[in-house]
Amino acid sequence: MKRVTIFIDGSANDRVSLASAVAFCRCLDGRLSVVHPRPPDDVVASPDGQTVVLVKNEEERAARRGDAKAAFDGTCGSLAFADWQETDETTTEAIVSHGLYSDVVVLERLSDEEGPEVLTLNTALFDTPGPVLVTPPKAPAAIGRSVAVVWSPTLQSARAVRSALPILQQADRVTTITNSARAEADPSALASYLEVHGVKAGFGTFDGGRLTARGRGRAILAAAEEAGADLLVMGA
Repeated sequence: MKRVTIFIDGSANDRVSLASAVAFCRCLDGRLSVVHPRPPDDVVASPDGQTVVLVKNEEERAARRGDAKAAFDGTCGSLAFADWQETDETTTEAIVSHGLYSDVVVLERLSDEEGPEVLTLNTALFDTPGPVLVTPPKAPAAIGRSVAVVWSPTLQSARAVRSALPILQQADRVTTITNSARAEADPSALASYLEVHGVKAGFGTFDGGRLTARGRGRAILAAAEEAGADLLVMGA
């Protein structure tokens, strides 16, 4: 994991997201590419609903570009391992093209459960070859010192663990977290695999037997917090 790419749009949380990306790169001695894609055109429907109009707001684009560049300059512009790039591609287009040459794609935390942000996340998850790091609402001092791994016997989990091996191998502590309601999720089998790669793992559980998907997510986060994790690895 040497090339890390983050996409910023000139929003208020760019600096926090960049700080998280910098901490992640320091963990792996990686190189950070900061990409500012072209903001999308506004689509406005006519009153009769028969036609649509594309509105290209150049002033807003310039303002967003200025805010994004200021966030880069203030957070990582002086770092030798960080570089700034601009592209006329949309965010999803940029994720696909830059993702081909990135070991990790970094995305800002979603603020909505629907709309363009979800499309961006899905593009990163399913249209790029590597793992995706979603930044937290507050940047941690370090990332990758204590790592929690959510394990289930699935292809997605297995791919996530393999992708995360460079992080797990240098972590001070690794904790595997399994759903106690799923007997087939054998943490000892995963521990045996990790040991072959020089990783010693502790164990943790959460009870997701009667929970909704949202409830299981909260239970996983609680288990990761109990383990003292600063990074959560799981399949998607």
